[in-house]
Amino acid sequence: MISSSALGSEAARVRLVLALAAIALGSLLGPASALAQSQAINGTIEGTITDDSAALLPGVTVTVTNLETGAARSVLSNDVGVYRAPLLPLGTYRLTAELAGFKKFEQSGITLTAGETAVVNIRLGVGQLSEVVSVVADSSVVDLARIDQGRTINERELRTLPLTSRNPYNFALLEPGVTGFETQEFGVPRLTANGMLLRVNYQIDGNNNTQKDRAGLRQMPMSEVMIREVKVITTGYAPEFGQTAGLIYNAVTPSGTNTTKGQFSYRFQRESFAATPFFAAPGAAKPPTDVDLFTADMGGPIVRDRVQYFAGFENTNRDLSGGRVITISAANAAALGLTPQPAYIPAALDTKFAIGKVDVALNATNRLTARYIYFDNFIVNNIGSTTAGVPNSVEQVTDFSDRQHSTAAQLVTTLGADKLNELRVQYATRSQGRVPGAFAGTGTAIRVPQVANFGAPIATTADAGFAFTQDVFEVIDNFTILRESHSYKFGFDIQHVSDTRTQTSFQLYTFPSVAAYNAARAGTAPFGYTTFQQFFGNPDLEYSSNLYAFFVQDDWRLSPNLKLLYGIRYDVYDVPEALADAPYESSQDFVVDKNNWQPRAGVVWTIDERGRTVLRANTGLMYDQPLLAAYERALLEDGSPARTTVSVSPTSAGAPAFPNTLENTPPGFVRPIGDVSTVDPEFRIARTWQSNVQVEHALNDRYSVAAGFQYVKGHDLPVISNVNLTGPTGMLADGRPIFSTAVNASTRIDPRFRNVFAVQSIGEATYRAFTLQMARRYSGGLQFDLSYTLAKSEDNAPLTTVLSVQGDQGRVDPASLDRDLGPHILDQRHTFVASVVAHPSVNVENNVLRAILKDNEFGIFALFASGIPVNIRSNRELNNDGIASDRPLDVPRNSLNLPARYNVDFRYSRSFHIHGPVRIQAIAELKNLFNSVQWAGVNSVVSTSTAGVTDALLPSEGRQFPPTFGYEQRQLQLGFKVYF
Repeated sequence: MISSSALGSEAARVRLVLALAAIALGSLLGPASALAQSQAINGTIEGTITDDSAALLPGVTVTVTNLETGAARSVLSNDVGVYRAPLLPLGTYRLTAELAGFKKFEQSGITLTAGETAVVNIRLGVGQLSEVVSVVADSSVVDLARIDQGRTINERELRTLPLTSRNPYNFALLEPGVTGFETQEFGVPRLTANGMLLRVNYQIDGNNNTQKDRAGLRQMPMSEVMIREVKVITTGYAPEFGQTAGLIYNAVTPSGTNTTKGQFSYRFQRESFAATPFFAAPGAAKPPTDVDLFTADMGGPIVRDRVQYFAGFENTNRDLSGGRVITISAANAAALGLTPQPAYIPAALDTKFAIGKVDVALNATNRLTARYIYFDNFIVNNIGSTTAGVPNSVEQVTDFSDRQHSTAAQLVTTLGADKLNELRVQYATRSQGRVPGAFAGTGTAIRVPQVANFGAPIATTADAGFAFTQDVFEVIDNFTILRESHSYKFGFDIQHVSDTRTQTSFQLYTFPSVAAYNAARAGTAPFGYTTFQQFFGNPDLEYSSNLYAFFVQDDWRLSPNLKLLYGIRYDVYDVPEALADAPYESSQDFVVDKNNWQPRAGVVWTIDERGRTVLRANTGLMYDQPLLAAYERALLEDGSPARTTVSVSPTSAGAPAFPNTLENTPPGFVRPIGDVSTVDPEFRIARTWQSNVQVEHALNDRYSVAAGFQYVKGHDLPVISNVNLTGPTGMLADGRPIFSTAVNASTRIDPRFRNVFAVQSIGEATYRAFTLQMARRYSGGLQFDLSYTLAKSEDNAPLTTVLSVQGDQGRVDPASLDRDLGPHILDQRHTFVASVVAHPSVNVENNVLRAILKDNEFGIFALFASGIPVNIRSNRELNNDGIASDRPLDVPRNSLNLPARYNVDFRYSRSFHIHGPVRIQAIAELKNLFNSVQWAGVNSVVSTSTAGVTDALLPSEGRQFPPTFGYEQRQLQLGFKVYF
């Protein structure tokens, strides 16, 4: 035995570590960041073993057994009484501890979720091994080992909470500090954390699932049948996690067990189940909202205790036309010779998911997991209501296909009692494309501003003919060494990303009026158009990049109540190769930023002896994810003649007579002075210092409360700037320079080009947040998690849709970035979220009443939040800087907020037991239970003079902007599920 006093030799070390942690946390008033989750798809059971006198016990054999699969592992407590069993599959465990001369200890009911470290401290009493001390209890309601700020959405919540969209990515909004809005189907929700707009590292089983071109994109959509639980972390993640300055969303797939079980279900929605959409035109017909959804899954043993399988399938058919209103008037449609237009574009979705997974205990030291996921999404007539602000007709429809495959494997190898290795490999591919839909027009695309888009669906670079693929090959290896009170871990992550793009070879006639178009169609005035645009050149682009990372970290249990996790991470993004002969110099060689070292440290301190109160704190450096769209645009728009858009007026030499097109560039054609996109030679990967501190307290063995504060400072944020302007010709009244529209040596730094849009790393951001949480662990048929976040995020780096799926307006002043200092577009000052799962127990004597009341289950997902900001814009280009996002005079960026959101989703189910494990569950789900009006957008464009002066009141003066669309109205979904 080792007396607790033997730790006295480490007292100085402990004080030193605490002092260093205190210094680091002092950076809450300055730069800071991170730590936490020590594994992506596994858990750990650890603790300290003592005898009745509190003396530490080495050499104790601790065996942990997964009660679902039979997998077992034995470890020994070390010289300071600490034992650790890392990289355990998720599930429910039984733990035993044995040492000669002491009673055997046994605890069951220990549940491990993704990334969780369950702390089970053991006290052995003197006696015989034949004497057993049994305990049935989960680990503490307060996580005594967690350092990160995060939340695990467990299997019970995933199966019970309402989700009419079928998109589990929407559940990320349950995490405190995550703001944004959900999507109604399998698209990408808008999620942001830490004041960093849409920086999300999406993962599946710890492998990359993030599309690399723009911020906020996931690669593989997910389905309920493909997810066992979700781990969301906003800050404090360990050095082994990176490639984001925002949040990590890790979806963990299900595994089979030693028990064969499964389910199949059918759910549906119909038009009569839904309310009328918010802000629909008076008298408009209610849009169709039909949904048909089928799911099935099954898992079980192939070889009991050694090999288990899981398989799942989902097929969803959804009518998407409700959000795609056709606003072309009947009179205009008739005048243009169009067929009568329906009220809605008849868009519909057919989505299929499939998963196959096998877990194999190869031998006593090797465990292999392999899985394959398939996704196929086909949307007919997939266009929006407008393009370029002009109403679309059904002639513009395209059919959109999106197919993805993801294959991955994990091998966990135990090397003796103190070494483990985890190897993960993945190959994922995604391909998209558009072809003309059944109603598509022919010939060229035609546009009559403010009236209609019609003709062939080839008006933009992303119409019929567009195609995209991205392939990702990834290798991850992590090696763990257990030494005394330390768990050292180091590893690497290598990703090869290959992209191909094909843009539409667009052809577009623009006419000034309906009469002008009809005259051209009749042949009486074939040159009555305003402009004709046609693409020439190579529509294809291929490029690849590599992402490298390695880390070293130490999970150090300084004492039974104090744990430190510290380490360093390094990321480097080997960006696509530039074109050596590109006309613009900075596009000839893209610089690779190699100075991306990220030190991180965090502590968790159990303050009281009963283990009811913990203090968590961390600080460190995080680097942004790659945004490859910056390099893609630089390759596509490098200023060379390889790709040219010919834009001619009717009087131009060689101009075609409608409806003809050009076979080649017109005779004597001189390529117009155009624009260039590039990446600044001084570009650096954006970084954030993040710090947070949280206190969590267990009120009892069911309830816990927590309060935390977070501070984030961002540097080198990407901003798109026009770097080719010189010689202002004047000033607006607020000091913004006005530039000439002429292109010559006196107005342009490089007069070969009109505008040069460079991605620069010049922005800064600040984020502060205070969070309050209250949770109840599932017990007595009730579980809930409530959280409130008070936050403020500001930056001077408006991120446009070129680099983000949710774009802000561009910068308004090329001379002063601080003129754009303000909240980013997903800033929410107040956010309250709640998830509630209830399966009430019934204790009544009346048999009939008991039969009615039992087996009911309820799920609630509530979101109450401040409205997101809106940018007020002028209807004019005020300063001629090439970025059409100018605000009127003296109007700050994102100065208007939408009304607050109050949304409650509700799910009710009732189970009927048939025989043995077979039961049928009837299901009713309601989106927006109270049908509360929720604004999603307004028309915030105001008319101004050329000097930027508004001709009407602003919102601060009492003006009301009209809403353009809203979030989802109340919708009901019904169905049933059969469990067996």
